[in-house]
Amino acid sequence: MIKRVFVAVTLMFTSLAANSANLSNELLEECKRVENAARVIMNARQGGVPLTTVLEMADAAGKESEYVGSLYKSLIGKAYEFPQQPDAKMQQGLVAEFQKTYYSLCIDAAQKT
Repeated sequence: MIKRVFVAVTLMFTSLAANSANLSNELLEECKRVENAARVIMNARQGGVPLTTVLEMADAAGKESEYVGSLYKSLIGKAYEFPQQPDAKMQQGLVAEFQKTYYSLCIDAAQKT
């Protein structure tokens, strides 16, 4: 069982690395920013930070960069659709899955440009 999980995880990361190898450094950096933003926002959600608080942060970021503000608001909307998980292990799993999802979506979108 552990071997199968290890092989699946290895294949997943190899696949992401192979897909992202054809992208420019600028696009890869942008996808890493999206991934980090997704992680931070879902951590806030799972940590019980009120929606109004994170939206205020997105508004403040939007004053600096309209793109960043709209990205944060989009991620916040998606993150707050998920319920707060009851224990730390489940929270960490959800955070990891959320950030991986948005990194993958970014890579897919970048490859189409």
